[in-house]
Amino acid sequence: MLSTFVSYQLIARDLPRAIDQIERQPVVDRETKYYLDNITKVKSIDEFVKNDRLFKYAMKAFGLKDMDYAKAFMVKALKEGVTDPDSFANKLTDKRYAEFVSAFNFAKLGDTATIYNKAQQATTGNYVLQVQIGPAQAGFSHYNAETSYYLANISNVKSVDDLMGDQRLLTYAMAAFGLDAKTEPPERVRQMLEGGAGDPNSPANQFPNKKYAAFVSAFDFVAHGDQATARDVVQKAVPKQYMAGTGLALIKPNAQYIDAEVKYYDANISKVKSIDDLLANKRLLTVALAAYGLDAATEKPARVREMLAGGISDPNSPANKLTDKSYAAFVSAFNFAEYGDLATSRVEAKQQTPNFYAAKSGLGLIPPTIDYVRGETDYYLANIGSIRSIDDLMANARLYDYALASYGLDPSTQDKAVIRKVLESGVSDPKSLANTMEDKRYAAFATAFDFAAHGENATTYNPTQQPVIDKYMRQSLEEDAGRSNEGVRLALYFQRKAPTLTNWYEVLADKAMASVVRTAFALPDSFASADIDKQVKLFESKFDIADFADPAKLTKFITRFTSLYEISHPTSSAQTSIGVLFAQPTTIGVSTDLLMAMQKLRY
Repeated sequence: MLSTFVSYQLIARDLPRAIDQIERQPVVDRETKYYLDNITKVKSIDEFVKNDRLFKYAMKAFGLKDMDYAKAFMVKALKEGVTDPDSFANKLTDKRYAEFVSAFNFAKLGDTATIYNKAQQATTGNYVLQVQIGPAQAGFSHYNAETSYYLANISNVKSVDDLMGDQRLLTYAMAAFGLDAKTEPPERVRQMLEGGAGDPNSPANQFPNKKYAAFVSAFDFVAHGDQATARDVVQKAVPKQYMAGTGLALIKPNAQYIDAEVKYYDANISKVKSIDDLLANKRLLTVALAAYGLDAATEKPARVREMLAGGISDPNSPANKLTDKSYAAFVSAFNFAEYGDLATSRVEAKQQTPNFYAAKSGLGLIPPTIDYVRGETDYYLANIGSIRSIDDLMANARLYDYALASYGLDPSTQDKAVIRKVLESGVSDPKSLANTMEDKRYAAFATAFDFAAHGENATTYNPTQQPVIDKYMRQSLEEDAGRSNEGVRLALYFQRKAPTLTNWYEVLADKAMASVVRTAFALPDSFASADIDKQVKLFESKFDIADFADPAKLTKFITRFTSLYEISHPTSSAQTSIGVLFAQPTTIGVSTDLLMAMQKLRY
């Protein structure tokens, strides 16, 4: 039988090949296929834990196989999530639970937890929200920037202190309710928020200015705790209300769309011979109304018909009686009442209207239609998964524009060289370009399209799918190795976990890692019962834990462990086990010098 060191080396030197062999095992292949076929169907915590097969697969992937029976325990962890540092999972010493809950984040993502992907779900959600708010107007970039900052950062606010601590967010939130953070005393704002809105006698409900009650009702940390800002009223209603107050918004149709609508209008408007014809063609009607500042999405057909039928010759016609002269201009262009079926052949309808439409669209004064939004979103979802690099994204203008617009960045004004650098630097490093830019929209964008961290999988990365499968395969590999030699399993486990360690207390909290360290330091098992602080002090004197992040030093440590483990747990006779230290070169290239050097390692 091969020694512990040799067995470990055979696996560690070519992990991809070893994992590939595990993937091909019939049981593993069958369970993985079932997992992939069914995990996206799970929409709640209850569904997740009730599907025993899925739940056990996921638990094993995170090294929690021995706890897959404790469903009530895991439900509590999943329900509390990991956003709050004091949540159940975060307070557990064993960080595997927090990792598990981070992957299956129902607390934050709800029924999208099993399909959530920032480059897909988050981006399309942002895009639709920005469109709902409306189109951006030239000269008012401040309001757009503030809204983008709000959308990118409000989810991080978990308490009254957090909101009060970010003056930019607080100013925005209060402005949405007609309150001025610059003139309102901070003490009063805090008093209102801390009192909540549930009690009729709370400060906000008793205050004469009822705007406070509306503000506190939205940001009700008293009632909703750290989930207050995760609600739609904060995520969607507040920015809509803010932008409504300014008359501005974020997204405008792209030039290709405007051109297509104008061409369609030019080719078809002459076919319209009556009010009925115009009302029956929604695409033409949308252009016609928009050219005169009217929105087909909100104007009722009966009202449009009434205005057109009344004409403008009579000073008392419906259109002329309105204070807003938008309808009078529209009816003047499409004057079926006076010109009948010749109305659309006149200059006002044939040339003036499409010119007005194109000019206003170019300034962002016309909102995209529902069909446009759906078309752009459908195209995005159908194609974003095929984007494998920054070059791919930037080469597809339609996808690139959609992605930028989703995070409040206007493609027509963004420097492509800067966007490339933002994506190339990623967000993992606090000093990366995206993280150091004052405008946090860039960091939000780089987080969604994190090619720096995920490479070609950036647009398809889903923490509940491939990452879980990868973890499951590694766990299965370690289990498989452990059936022949527990020392090999311990070595593989330590190799995987050690680079992330930051202190020796983490080691002692993990029985497997603690066992590896005691063996490597030639300490008896009884040492585990010694005072924790004394154990840590001894470990610190022998090895700098930061060195585990160095592959060479980690390999040296594991070499020592497998050597000493072999002596304590010989895989063959005692004579052979001792003889391995002095053996001739083996067929797989383990030299005598190397085997002897293993015993001379010191810390």
